[in-house]
Amino acid sequence: QMVDMLHNSRQNHNLVKSWMMDYGLFQGINSQNRTAIVNQFLQFVQTLTFNTDNLTIEQIKNNFTELLTKLFQTVNRSWVSATSKLLWCLYPNTIAIYDTFVHRTLAVMQCLDDDLAGFSRIGEQPSIRSTNDIQGAVQHYMNYQAMVRKLLYTHSTLLQELRVQHQETYPYDVRILDKLLWMIGNFREMY
Repeated sequence: QMVDMLHNSRQNHNLVKSWMMDYGLFQGINSQNRTAIVNQFLQFVQTLTFNTDNLTIEQIKNNFTELLTKLFQTVNRSWVSATSKLLWCLYPNTIAIYDTFVHRTLAVMQCLDDDLAGFSRIGEQPSIRSTNDIQGAVQHYMNYQAMVRKLLYTHSTLLQELRVQHQETYPYDVRILDKLLWMIGNFREMY
């Protein structure tokens, strides 16, 4: 519903708020600040054009930086995961959702996978205590995004074969890969 609403140029404050609550993005945030966060996001959306989901790396970085900054200035906390989730709703074929389980998987895979070994070490997510810390968080996310995109590119043929074999109609391969990486990194799901 979020993706459809945003791509049909509608602004539904209640849908965004409900969606963010369902994804746990408002934990510890009071009602007034929740409203302010949703308003910041919807104002950000009004500045974008949706004629393509094929963003350049620079466009991803700029959008991520702008939205992360707006959210942080509204409520002082790390909004890296929330920013990626909100941007995914806007660009579901391009944006990788940031998640600690996926991060854990990438950190291990980077030691084992030649395709990922050439990227900067993923390390820990930098904490954001002031606007001066935002660029470090953006760089961290962009490295993460690039690693997910590399895996998606490397395994695109296999994903397409599985899509045909299983008659899968879900259109967003980046989200399918994200779910696979999430399952690997979530030890509780393994047993």
